[in-house]
Amino acid sequence: MKTSETSNSSIVIRSASLSEAPIILNLWQNSAKWLNSKGIYQWRPEFFNVDQVIEFLTNGSDVYIAELNSEAVGTYIITWSDPYIWGELDNNDSGYIHRFAVNRDYIGKKIGYTLLKTAEQQIKTKGKTFVRLDCMAANNKLNAYYQDYGFNYIRTINGEGWSANLYEKQ
Repeated sequence: MKTSETSNSSIVIRSASLSEAPIILNLWQNSAKWLNSKGIYQWRPEFFNVDQVIEFLTNGSDVYIAELNSEAVGTYIITWSDPYIWGELDNNDSGYIHRFAVNRDYIGKKIGYTLLKTAEQQIKTKGKTFVRLDCMAANNKLNAYYQDYGFNYIRTINGEGWSANLYEKQ
């Protein structure tokens, strides 16, 4: 368990349990709804379901939930491989952050930065050299957010109807 200070309270970041799958799903879906309200369609609420959360909780990924005053304020997943997105660049020296979501009711409390910092520390604790993540290429604000945090752009990949930017931090 990790505790991080925010402007007025402490965030507790801990491993999520199977019983918390609906809470994580809610964080994903609410983030997707917020993104969609801004005209950003990288996530769609209807694309997420509780079985996806359970799969991450049981497939060797590390799933985390962040709480502030006992309320879920964020979540992220660390995977130890990502050949689908990273292709030939996938390696054993990296940890991959996925499904990074912050409760929009807590905007302005630097929760996102706290989650990224903690994920980075967790990845390094496992002896990994690189922290990696991806986001939709068209989401300019999120791309800038990751770059401001210190992630370096690696390249853009293209799927069917989508493009994603790959980022890495050493």
